[in-house]
Amino acid sequence: MTTPHAHITLLDACSVVNLYATRRMDQILVAIGGPVAVADIVEREAQYVFQGGDGEDAREREAIDLQPWVSQGMLSLIEATHEEELLTFIDLTQELDDGEAMTAALAMHRGFTVVTDDRKAIRVLTSRAVPLRGTLDLVKTWADQQAFESETLCVVLTDLRERGNYYPSRNHPLRRWWDTALNLS
Repeated sequence: MTTPHAHITLLDACSVVNLYATRRMDQILVAIGGPVAVADIVEREAQYVFQGGDGEDAREREAIDLQPWVSQGMLSLIEATHEEELLTFIDLTQELDDGEAMTAALAMHRGFTVVTDDRKAIRVLTSRAVPLRGTLDLVKTWADQQAFESETLCVVLTDLRERGNYYPSRNHPLRRWWDTALNLS
């Protein structure tokens, strides 16, 4: 099922929302250390993040615009081009939302790594032996490469929580790191 392609990290819709919410998506994309892409359907599906903060506008929506990173070559848009990919996509839509299903289908056929935080997608992709990463893993990789104050990381994780509506589960492997960075432990 897998065909040889350059190793690509493929973001699904929830990871796009979460990375965009950090306000540091460009830096995090660079920290991944290789080509990063999204399925064309994901670009249309990942539409907004919340403003965040404590004010009355905290739950107002901010549109997600990936085009600056696409124009700079930091992010590629990929579409299904083979019948097998489309058939797998159709099959996966029985279990997953369209963006996650297309991301999974492309990864399965092209040997890509998927970045997702969707529990159902993680379960489905794990059962199909697709390599996975999560948003928090990417953020930690980026943070480990930077030399900034802990307050900066706290702001980024707060944005991830408030703007992306992200919160790692109790058994998430990076939960202790999250809690420590946000002074929750």
